[in-house]
Amino acid sequence: MTNHTDIETAQFQVIKTALRKGRKYDNLAKNYGDFLKKLRAEKNPNDYIKSIAVKMFPNEEAYTLRLENYRKRYVDNDLFNSLEKLYILYYQIAKEENRERSEEEVEQMLKGMSI
Repeated sequence: MTNHTDIETAQFQVIKTALRKGRKYDNLAKNYGDFLKKLRAEKNPNDYIKSIAVKMFPNEEAYTLRLENYRKRYVDNDLFNSLEKLYILYYQIAKEENRERSEEEVEQMLKGMSI
């Protein structure tokens, strides 16, 4: 299962790739760097990335649209590939969080709530 360290690694790769591409992408690197700092400062980074993933990708259409936009905007294959790897991870998290729970999972949650 994907966790915050996977996201950190992919995020760091996006930053490195953007910086390698030159000044044109410095702002992109800064934005992703700011997010990485925020992620590292979180008390519970796994919960944080789950909430970000669900907001970002409430459905498959949102994921597809974001990748299409990045594909058009970042014609450079290296940069698009690093962004795609990052967002694939986020989408995997969102799919897991957005799925319907099984009856067994619901029962376990109810027990945990002492209901």
